[in-house]
Amino acid sequence: MTTLIVKVDDDRTESLKKILSEIPYVHEVEEETTTQLKDPQSTYERIKKIQEEIGDKKLFEEIKDPSEWQREIRKEWDRDF
Repeated sequence: MTTLIVKVDDDRTESLKKILSEIPYVHEVEEETTTQLKDPQSTYERIKKIQEEIGDKKLFEEIKDPSEWQREIRKEWDRDF
C-alpha cells in the first residue's frame, strides 16, 4: 500500500475528499491542516528575522580590517584574465 500526500487549497478540500472517497481502491482519506507562517514583508522584518536566526554567532572573525578586506576584494574584481 502507498500513502500519498496532497496539498490542496482550503476551499477545495471537501470536493477532493468526496472524489477520493468514491474511488474503490482508496482505503482512507485523512485530513491534516497546517498553518503557514507568512514571511516578513518589510526589509526591516526580514533583517530582524535573520539576526534572530544567527543569534550570538561570531561571523567574519577572520577579518581584522574591514576596509583592507574590501580593497582586496575589489582588486580581484579589477584583474584582467
